Amino acid sequence: MSLSPSERMSIRKLLIRGTNWVGDSVMSLPTVKEIRRAFPDARITLLALPWVSGLYEESEYVDEIMIYDRDRRHRGLRGRLRLVQELRKRGFDAAVLLQNAFEAALLSVLAGIPIRAGYSRDRRGWLLSHSIPLDPRILRLHQTYYYLDLFDRLLQRERRALQPVTSELTREDPSLPDISIQVSRARKQSARESMESCGLDFSRKVIGVNPGAFYGSAKRWRTENYGKLLDQLIREQNAVVAIFGSPNEMPIAKEIEASMDGTPIVLTGKTRLSELIAMIACCDLFITNDSGPMHLAAALRIPTIAIFGPTDDVATGPLSPNALVLNKRVECSPCLLRECPIDHRCMVRISPEEVYLHAARILSNLSAR
Repeated sequence: MSLSPSERMSIRKLLIRGTNWVGDSVMSLPTVKEIRRAFPDARITLLALPWVSGLYEESEYVDEIMIYDRDRRHRGLRGRLRLVQELRKRGFDAAVLLQNAFEAALLSVLAGIPIRAGYSRDRRGWLLSHSIPLDPRILRLHQTYYYLDLFDRLLQRERRALQPVTSELTREDPSLPDISIQVSRARKQSARESMESCGLDFSRKVIGVNPGAFYGSAKRWRTENYGKLLDQLIREQNAVVAIFGSPNEMPIAKEIEASMDGTPIVLTGKTRLSELIAMIACCDLFITNDSGPMHLAAALRIPTIAIFGPTDDVATGPLSPNALVLNKRVECSPCLLRECPIDHRCMVRISPEEVYLHAARILSNLSAR
């Protein structure tokens, strides 16, 4: 069901329920931008979990970031009711639910939001005033189109998701969704100073590395491969390496560090999301598994090497002309499994030597500019 002209005109305060993970949030950015373009005079509030809120700190597309602190302030039934009251006080006219959960729709109903739009998933269609059925064709495209198609159909616009789309995501194509994010000069300078205080030498080539992946071990390239690759980059490319990741990925970073002859700068677990974004923006090259930081590097247009195995780069690959996807496309991929039940052949067949050759070429091109 699409919005009528009168419903569109009635929207002065609009809530966006953001997605829960960093990668999904980056891939939903084009839709957030489209919502702002469609409602230029509305006050737009984005409801997000704490660990993704930093993505929107300097965004010109939302007026307010509202934190859904479900582990503390909004924990349990009492906390959810507190959130409902906070939403109700703001007097929203409409909510666009980018998150698929039943709870997102229920909270909107309890908050008294009259227009509630989202995909009819998780058995929540009856709670939505504007329930959009999922078109299965969208699942064959990049995930950015999943969110865009929801909003296109809500506004009865031409469905850009059904235009021809290829899997060649690294080309410069103005028709691709714009996931770009900006970092202010001041925030980037602050990040640079923080990195220098940790030992980063910006007179050398700065390579950021994200060796973790929240989804499971199947998405992670082997730590010994990262160790060999980073040693070669330090030795032959005069590079300095920063390892990023969440606090629970510290064992991965420490294992890589222990396997190396050189000395990386381990920033794993030491950055908030907004700081991580600014630090990635300071890198010359970013090497990563399929992960949230991969999408951040793509959105920042930092040259990126993304190592894929069990997941589908057509659906969730880095949407950037500066990103290179390495994927062996073995007979069992994409399996989408968290743990590999066999020999992890999709990742094992990507060698440190192969990644190094691509990294050296990218760094050489940067030096030639």
